[in-house]
Amino acid sequence: MVFKKFADRLFSAGTTAANTLLHGPEQAEKIRQLESMGFAPERARHALNATEGDVDRAAELLLLSANEQQHNDVPDARQAAATPSHNNAAAAAARNNRNDGNNREAGPHVTAHNDEQMRRAIEESLMVNQQEESRQLRQAEAASMKNNGKKEVIDLTGEKKAAGSKKKNNTAGMQKKPIAKQPTSAKQQPTKNNVKSAAATNAGKAAAARHNPNQFTAPKKTLDQTHPDVQLPEKLSNKSKEEQILRCAHRLKPHVMAVDTLLRVLTSVRDSPDNPKFRIIDRTNANYAKFVKDKPGAEDMLLAMDYRRITCNNELRLERHLIDEALLYLGISALEQMRTTEEYKEGKRLRTFHAEMRRVAKKNGSEMQHKGMTEGDTAIRLAFLSKCPKEPPEGRGAWMYVYLGEESEKIEGGRVARRFDGDDTLEDVLNWLGGCYGNEVLDKIRGGGGGGSIREWCLCDLNRYPILPLDVEKHGKKTLQYLGLFPSGKLGVRLSDDAWRDRKEGNYASGGGGFAIHGSARGLGAASRSMLQ
Repeated sequence: MVFKKFADRLFSAGTTAANTLLHGPEQAEKIRQLESMGFAPERARHALNATEGDVDRAAELLLLSANEQQHNDVPDARQAAATPSHNNAAAAAARNNRNDGNNREAGPHVTAHNDEQMRRAIEESLMVNQQEESRQLRQAEAASMKNNGKKEVIDLTGEKKAAGSKKKNNTAGMQKKPIAKQPTSAKQQPTKNNVKSAAATNAGKAAAARHNPNQFTAPKKTLDQTHPDVQLPEKLSNKSKEEQILRCAHRLKPHVMAVDTLLRVLTSVRDSPDNPKFRIIDRTNANYAKFVKDKPGAEDMLLAMDYRRITCNNELRLERHLIDEALLYLGISALEQMRTTEEYKEGKRLRTFHAEMRRVAKKNGSEMQHKGMTEGDTAIRLAFLSKCPKEPPEGRGAWMYVYLGEESEKIEGGRVARRFDGDDTLEDVLNWLGGCYGNEVLDKIRGGGGGGSIREWCLCDLNRYPILPLDVEKHGKKTLQYLGLFPSGKLGVRLSDDAWRDRKEGNYASGGGGFAIHGSARGLGAASRSMLQ
């Protein structure tokens, strides 16, 4: 026994050395790894040649061939057990002679033959795997189509586990009984061990849907199916011409320029129906695009008056034979009635206010330096600037921005900025604002003569929501920190509402004015909103 082990070690070392010399150290190391798994060196070399040097694939191939050989040897063993002993001896001798003959014929031809068998085995294995995948995909598709809408698990493998786990029998003398394979069925109830998660179920359905996407695409539900009790209003285009005109005019009343422009167009068509200039509207015109085109209800009203869109010329055209005097009269009357509403009047006031802001913005110091200021304007502005504290250097203080009018108006010259410290007061900001635009802005914010005079404009804190007007007379000596304008401040000159303009403090404090009194303090150490009323 000792000599046999020693001989095996010498043989293994010799085989390793021979492989190293013939195939290189890398191939020899791979053969040695497979040999350590229990495979013969010659078979390991053939498997590596067939798998292009991949150790894992070579091991799988060797295991597969070993299983097949074992499966083929089982009938031979049973046949040998059924025959007499002398027949067994004869069969064993025949096999030995056959093996000896094979060993004598070992050579390059045998190696090539073995490699060819390995390649065939690999190709057959790949083909079997592809057929198995196709079978599983068809089975999943059939099960999904059969169980559509039912809470049933799709088995992609086609085999279901047994209800209980099988116990292993380790008793040597117990006979093994053949177990009949249970027929698989898609309708079989899933057992406790066969319960799959929702992710596995959805994965099976997704795989089947990818195979045949048109089969599993559910039709999109309509609104009547998803919300049967919801009643949609009738489309405006389905209503009568009279109702369309009245509804569009009602939507246009806050837009002053749109109402005025359409009223002027319809009046011109009524007075001169034969003039094509009044019956054609160029949609690329700058004024039309700015004041009419995108306003709600504007073009819908023109279409209700029988205007037609001409796509090639990008225009609206009213043909002479389509002019309806009754519709013109109704449209003109509706627009004239809109000019008497509060929304139209408020819009008119805002438009006049922004025109004033554009005029004041032209008096900005940087703009006036190019055009030249009078001596009186220069003296007034220098007097205001002399009362302002020195501007902090860069890196200190905080920026204060002041806007004239709404930011959406983008008034040229209507934005100024400067740095202030937290202990600077609101009066310092007003003096700086007077140095930029003169005393007209301050007079209309303060109320001119003071006391009970009318405050046409107001200075608002835009960083608060809702926007808060600041009483410059009451809080002029307060610091920017107290007013919540530090470390950043954003002020705007806005049109006063009725309560603020007429100094109706009672109505304003109770919420009767246009500005709300609710809101929290802004900034560390800032006063609350109610304290700034």
